[in-house]
Amino acid sequence: MCEIVAVHWRSRRPFGELLPWAEKVEHYGLGSFGWGVAWLDGGRVGCHRFPGRMKEDPYVQAGLLEVRSTHFLVHFRRPNKLSTVQLADTQPFRDAAHMFVFCHNGSFAREPEFRPRYVSRLHGKADSEVGFRMLEDLLAEGRAPADAVSELHKLLGGRANIGYLSSRGDLLVFNAYPQNRMWRFRSGEAEVAATELHSSDDSLFDLVFPEATDRRQVAGVEAVTVGVGR
Repeated sequence: MCEIVAVHWRSRRPFGELLPWAEKVEHYGLGSFGWGVAWLDGGRVGCHRFPGRMKEDPYVQAGLLEVRSTHFLVHFRRPNKLSTVQLADTQPFRDAAHMFVFCHNGSFAREPEFRPRYVSRLHGKADSEVGFRMLEDLLAEGRAPADAVSELHKLLGGRANIGYLSSRGDLLVFNAYPQNRMWRFRSGEAEVAATELHSSDDSLFDLVFPEATDRRQVAGVEAVTVGVGR
């Protein structure tokens, strides 16, 4: 029941500008069991995670509102297993070198089969972290980010929406979850991709992004970049 929001602006903007969207996505999407945000920060990827609700996170007001970037990737968590509500399973996951982050909505059908391969590198219990470690290896082998994201879903199977942000500015989304489709659209000067709140009607737009234009469903893996496909 997680939700993902990816935002790209032409010029650096503060996180506070997307906060009203994030608050509504958290509320209507019921993702109140941990949240996180990643952003492009020069030659690295910044990341903040909190194992509770965004409105309960003291860092939002204490510093996060002023964080400025052209790229943001936000994840709100409602896990399939409530036993995984802990910081170690809160997303996005970031690699040790701060080169990329990964987040996931859905369930990986073959995660139990692959977990033993990564167990020494896992810090939590969620299936999403297995996907993160698999992606880390695929990228290390030289796969292009879009190819790596597609390949990890092919290997792990199941329903999945995926978000990916790299230190080079690659902001990718992947949609293979029919019960929570991902949409792309524009909101003012921002290009946005967001999951639909597990609501197959127009609630994402009626309740969160009524100003959205140029709406279309994400197909497979796509880059969220101003001007692409327009």
